[in-house]
Amino acid sequence: MTISLENDIIDTMKTIMIAFLVLCFTANVGNTNEKTTLNEKTTLNDISNEFIKQKNLLVAHISTVKEDTIEFQKKNWQDGKDQIARNINTIKSWFVKE
Repeated sequence: MTISLENDIIDTMKTIMIAFLVLCFTANVGNTNEKTTLNEKTTLNDISNEFIKQKNLLVAHISTVKEDTIEFQKKNWQDGKDQIARNINTIKSWFVKE
């Protein structure tokens, strides 16, 4: 009975330590010296330029992913068609003696 209780306590402590480490890591990830808050020197033009920059990055990323996906699908669909043709020929060869 005490061994089971000790194992439960150890498991709980492991869980708490993992949660603590995750919390510490995520808290430190956001600590940068970049300008992330609005202040009196930030203008609407700066904000507008940043939105445009982010939009352009997103559009470029989506275009790249789309092109990669199209190429991947072309290659794999053709491979799939070839495999189906081979399978059909193999099954036919079981029944038709040439």
